[in-house]
Amino acid sequence: MSSVPQPNNLVHLPSRDSAKDEPAVRMAIQVRTHISLMQGYADIMEGSSPALKTQILRVMAEKTRALGEALQPFTEQAATARPPIDDYRRVRERTRRLMDEYRLLMSRLHDSVSEAHEHVNDTGETLS
Repeated sequence: MSSVPQPNNLVHLPSRDSAKDEPAVRMAIQVRTHISLMQGYADIMEGSSPALKTQILRVMAEKTRALGEALQPFTEQAATARPPIDDYRRVRERTRRLMDEYRLLMSRLHDSVSEAHEHVNDTGETLS
């Protein structure tokens, strides 16, 4: 019996804790259901009268609003997961100070190299 060769382009994903992902999985199913429903409503609208299209659009708006409300905990969680603006400001200020220090050190290095070149030129040697 020969073994089946394994493709080289498979990426094995780490297993995930299903209990931790349960709310996200349920939400993903709900989102898929709502999107499928919206696509169905859009299909029904083709060739419908303007009055029927208006009714369908109202239902679609209600479903969209309900989906937005259901997703609200996930969007609020993402907004609170961001670091406070003060953290960004501190990092930006530190980066500015580091860049100033870098420029100063580069200037000193440039001056030192220039002095070394001048010293070598005065002695008639070459730097190679």
